Amino acid sequence: MIYEDFLFSQLFMNYIENNKTKYQELEYDLIFPEILKHNEAYKASVYFLGMKSEYDNIIDYLHNEVK
Repeated sequence: MIYEDFLFSQLFMNYIENNKTKYQELEYDLIFPEILKHNEAYKASVYFLGMKSEYDNIIDYLHNEVK
């Protein structure tokens, strides 16, 4: 796993633990494919090439795209 994928997965888990989303009640083995799906969506999004830091770009994606 490369650092960028690790960072995304950690921020994703932190986000869903602290915000009301449809992912909050999923077990770890079920959340993993969702993390991969969202990581790919993030990399194809306008947030990925944002002018902010990678951390801030991921946070922007999570706040705007993960419900």
